[in-house]
Amino acid sequence: MLTLEFEEHRTNDAGREIFAEYDWWRELVRKAAEKADTFELRCRQDEEEGIRLGKMLEAEQTSENGEVVFVGKLTEQALETLTGDCVAGDGSLKFDTLHLRAANRSIFSSSHCGAEICWMGTGFAEMGFLMTLIREHPLIQGFQNR
Repeated sequence: MLTLEFEEHRTNDAGREIFAEYDWWRELVRKAAEKADTFELRCRQDEEEGIRLGKMLEAEQTSENGEVVFVGKLTEQALETLTGDCVAGDGSLKFDTLHLRAANRSIFSSSHCGAEICWMGTGFAEMGFLMTLIREHPLIQGFQNR
């Protein structure tokens, strides 16, 4: 498992992580989606924009531990919804957590509004992709194998 490390970034008044841009996040999600078949989107109760986004997905909605959870098949339409309009009005991601899975095995996780990224692929192609991403997006400092 690889975890991304970021340059110092800020938080908004609500304590949510904010990055200057999210193209890197969209690229990561789209790359991970190439192998994924399902998603799990987790929103805190106060993440109204994220909950609205989750309701647009053809997903099962449940509530647990103060979170609204959407689970569904990762279709091209779902991927476009998750990556297309993912930034909230406050500059953070609209949702706290996104998990992508293949055959019930986790392959990607984005939590704390994108500040904690776990990439489960550790092959040569995945490493090359991440190194290219780091070169193109200086806010990513590097990654660690955990």
